[in-house]
Amino acid sequence: MKNPQGNIPTIPILAILGCCLIWGTTFTVVKDVSNSIDPFLLSGFRNLIATSVLFAYFIITKKGKILLDKNSLKSGFVLGVLLGTIYISQTIGITFTSANHSAFITCSAVIMVPIILFLFGWEKFNKKQILSILMVAIGLVLLTLKSGLLGFNLGDLITLAAAVICAMHIVFSGLYVRKYNFLSLIFYQFLFAGLVSFSGLFSKQAFYNFPPILFENYAIYNVLYLGLLGTLFCYFVTVWGQKHVSTTYIALIFSLEPLFASVTNYLVLNEVFTTKELIGAVIIFGGILLYSIPKKWFSIFRNNLI
Repeated sequence: MKNPQGNIPTIPILAILGCCLIWGTTFTVVKDVSNSIDPFLLSGFRNLIATSVLFAYFIITKKGKILLDKNSLKSGFVLGVLLGTIYISQTIGITFTSANHSAFITCSAVIMVPIILFLFGWEKFNKKQILSILMVAIGLVLLTLKSGLLGFNLGDLITLAAAVICAMHIVFSGLYVRKYNFLSLIFYQFLFAGLVSFSGLFSKQAFYNFPPILFENYAIYNVLYLGLLGTLFCYFVTVWGQKHVSTTYIALIFSLEPLFASVTNYLVLNEVFTTKELIGAVIIFGGILLYSIPKKWFSIFRNNLI
């Protein structure tokens, strides 16, 4: 994939950048459809679509035997429960807040990963991580706090909970993908995420006497976009890209996701930041960028200045 000069491969970089752009637009797509389809139903559909396409691929390529791996099934169950919970809570949260808030809060999951690793006793903090965490925390307060200590929006709090779960998903995904077959793992992840979503939908309807399932016909285009591109396509391209591009560059590319989301939200939904929100968003982006840049780059930069 590299050119004769040995530079970074352009096709994988562009592919990953495309995934980052697609994931950035999903906040706009979910916000646009949030009042036209039940959150549990939306999560169920997008995972069902991804599961069906992947199952058809196994049938066509005759690779169905990899689904017999019990370890992938068990690990896929864990990831699926987490993924389904993320999609559901994100959709519920975005109905009470803006797509811009949802994007920047969700992307803060990146700096929650070292916190989880620290709590599990797997890693210790370094100075750069501590500074990144403090920056993102300050940015989140400026972005979301309206007035007083109780001035947080319900949707922001729900989205923050989704970000914590997303960080857990990142941790466990990194652990499982190195041990088990990726294709079977991702299949069971989508399958169980869909089952969790539909189970939650039926439970809500049966036991809590909620209004009828909300689903407008035009929402099907949003669902297909989220299922085929935002879920299935981006997962596969990202993993493929990791074989050709270093983790450092991938982290830096995906730090751009909230920026893509903000531009899309402005163009499609006419969402804009207040001055305080913009300052908070910039600080969050700076914290995520700082976390993504490896320490050795700082050393190289410092040495070049001396």
